[in-house]
Amino acid sequence: MRRFLAVSLAVLVFVAAFSQKQTMVVYAYGSEMITLDPSTEFSNSIIVLNNVYETLTRYVDGKLEPLLATEWSANEDGTVWTFKLRKNVKFHDGTELTSEAVKFSIERTIRLAGGPAYIWDSVQEIETPDPYTVVFKLKYPANIPLIASAGYGAFIFSPKVAQIGDDEAITNWFNAGNDAGTGPYTISKYDPKTQVVLRKFDGYWRGWTERKFDIAVIQIVPDPSLRMQMVTSGKIHITRELIYDDLKKLESNPNVYIAQKPSFQVLYLFFNTKKFPFNNPDFRAAVAYAIPYKEIIDHVLLGYGLQPKGIIPKGMFGYADHLPFFSQDLQKAKELLTKSNVDPKSVKLVLTYLQSNESEKKASELIWANLKKLGIEVELRPMNWEQQWAWARSDPSKAQDMFIMYWWPTVMTPYDFLFSMFHSEEEVLFNLSYYYNEEVDKLMDEAVQLEGTNPKRAEQLYKMVETILRRDVPAVPLYQISDIYVVHKSIKGFTSNPAYPNVVFFYEIESGS
Repeated sequence: MRRFLAVSLAVLVFVAAFSQKQTMVVYAYGSEMITLDPSTEFSNSIIVLNNVYETLTRYVDGKLEPLLATEWSANEDGTVWTFKLRKNVKFHDGTELTSEAVKFSIERTIRLAGGPAYIWDSVQEIETPDPYTVVFKLKYPANIPLIASAGYGAFIFSPKVAQIGDDEAITNWFNAGNDAGTGPYTISKYDPKTQVVLRKFDGYWRGWTERKFDIAVIQIVPDPSLRMQMVTSGKIHITRELIYDDLKKLESNPNVYIAQKPSFQVLYLFFNTKKFPFNNPDFRAAVAYAIPYKEIIDHVLLGYGLQPKGIIPKGMFGYADHLPFFSQDLQKAKELLTKSNVDPKSVKLVLTYLQSNESEKKASELIWANLKKLGIEVELRPMNWEQQWAWARSDPSKAQDMFIMYWWPTVMTPYDFLFSMFHSEEEVLFNLSYYYNEEVDKLMDEAVQLEGTNPKRAEQLYKMVETILRRDVPAVPLYQISDIYVVHKSIKGFTSNPAYPNVVFFYEIESGS
């Protein structure tokens, strides 16, 4: 209770510091910020940067929308992309948005080669034929409009920051709480462990209305139970990542509403295809049909999630809607086990999961209980991430039998999922089923190069990959979690955008009072 009063008091004192004419929204977030450099930040500060900076395009409900760019086009093979910029857009320092600013921003991100910079790997050269035209010349075909919408590493900032000094000096300037974006808000206060305060930018190109918020506060509140108390009492207005049992209680609370969408975060179970008995595809299929998918969603997520049909999450381009769901079928599992000629008494499997994640623990226990019905013994081994990943990246013949892990995209493309987890690797990184298939490699590599110029064919190729992965069963998706925010009733217009995890776009919401 003392902790609740202390945090609430801090918010109330802050509110009193502003005139009554100013409107304010408070978003309680569970983790502290990391850095603020728009070229390299690749963690929690995504929730700050996406309100302060903007990108050329934005991904909304499966489609790309213009943002700082108004239109774009490509040559026939997708190796040259031309963007037309929005006119009369100002950076927070008063500088006008031009093609030189776009070139400067992206080239700095590429040069620093940190965090999300890899998204620009295809770019060979950026040209600026006039102040409002940017031309990307590529080393190989890529969907630059989609890449330009990324939640990390695609931000455009004022070239005036070059006057500060070298790249290190610029990074230090950013990390001190300064900014140089075109977004609706500027950074007024930055304490990465407790609170970030954003103030509206009067010169924002989309303009302002009375119901939009002058001040947006990101309050760091690690305790989910405390965040629940604060949002129901109105001390804060928006929060997320509450305990699932608490979410159920809030469904009938008149002071809040729950905003829920499918996220693009999926929990996968990987099978070690290089080691007995999972080197046998019939044995892999037997285990896949023994898993209680519905029970996992009901018991672990309390229904706040769904089961995707394939590796690519539902809602993303290329989703495997042509495949049936995996469903538990113990009779079929027994038949496949017999067909595999693997004596269940001859094996003892090891399943590793992240020890700090309660959902992974519960899902693992349900898998253990149901494989026991087939006579298969499984040792559940909770580990910290560094240990779990290090063991998985060692010799596959001596590594774990099953591995549980979440994946979510940096760029909204199926290639992010398929390449990362199932493309052949010389050195193990995230292909933790050690699955190597030249046909699959070729299909996905061809698909990604067609995304920008022939999306229909690209989608066909991605679905062909999904069909092969279903046949070979190197892994199964267990569930796709929901993107859930709890919002106080005084906030209107809130909708989440799972392509930008954890981000509240403050400009899009309004006061209902």
